[in-house]
Amino acid sequence: MDFAVTADEVRAAFGPTGVVYCPRYTTPHHRLDARTAHLLSTVGLPDTEWFMSKASRRADDHIDIPRWYSKWGIAPDECRDWLVLGTLVDTTLGLDPDSGTVYALSDGPTLMSYSPLHRDVESLVYALTYFESLRQTLEENDVDREERVDALRARITAFDPLPFADQESQWHLVFEEVIDGIW
Repeated sequence: MDFAVTADEVRAAFGPTGVVYCPRYTTPHHRLDARTAHLLSTVGLPDTEWFMSKASRRADDHIDIPRWYSKWGIAPDECRDWLVLGTLVDTTLGLDPDSGTVYALSDGPTLMSYSPLHRDVESLVYALTYFESLRQTLEENDVDREERVDALRARITAFDPLPFADQESQWHLVFEEVIDGIW
């Protein structure tokens, strides 16, 4: 299977210890489609200080949304079978294994809310990888910061419009912070 980002690109951006490879699940509870399972087991999921992977390397140890949020209350029924992929800055990212959509989850005083952030895990890994490459480039050369951020935003949007579809999305916040020099 071909992906928009390769395992070599992910390793180049995050280093050999900055990528988590997940085993393919075979139990009925883990109904990941073949493409997602292949991506997670061959390309991997980044793991860094700003995106912390919560995906487990063990096939018998997954983190689902109800377990993740159990101390704060009950997750909505539609999230019952979702898996936690990780946290992007302070936002939990969950995967709906039926649709493949990646959601940003936030917890309120009584109930968790969620909104779509990426159409699939491939889009998430694509955005994370090219964002990390941008961060490394900006560390070396701070010139044209806003232009580089805008170019990456356009590139990610061309691949998947969801990350920037909502003005309140975590990606909008992160990109604004990069422009402001916080990152």
